[in-house]
Amino acid sequence: MHSASSTLNKTLSIFLATLIICLPTLASASEITNIGRVTSLEVSEEAPYSGILLDAEATAKILADKRFLSLQFDLKLDLDVKRLTSKHQLELGLLQARYDGLNNQHTQILKIKSDEIVRLQEIVKDRPNSNSEWWLAGGVVTGILVSIGVFYAAAEGFSE
Repeated sequence: MHSASSTLNKTLSIFLATLIICLPTLASASEITNIGRVTSLEVSEEAPYSGILLDAEATAKILADKRFLSLQFDLKLDLDVKRLTSKHQLELGLLQARYDGLNNQHTQILKIKSDEIVRLQEIVKDRPNSNSEWWLAGGVVTGILVSIGVFYAAAEGFSE
């Protein structure tokens, strides 16, 4: 679920960056065929053409909005970039902490296993694997059985 949202965020970021780069060039590439006309009128004066009449304040507002619109979008873009950067830094930090924890756990498990191998090797060095007790017991039992077998064979041989 987390990787799907991360992939979606990356795809969306690439798409938006492409739009930011391409749209201004498309907009500036179009030719302006009708530049428009500006005429100042006094009160009770007749307009020389049909259109929209704006007073000085409305015109000033339109010009100011046009001037600061680019700055506004730059600031919004900068805010969004910083927000995404912070979010990704947080995710990266969490993943790094998780990686460090798992790496530390792995190192500790390997150390424990290594120490156990050394301990078992020391035990084996102290007690070699000769099994001399079992060889002695097996030899005694085999000797007793062979002796009994020889005794019965000899007893039967004399009885005939």
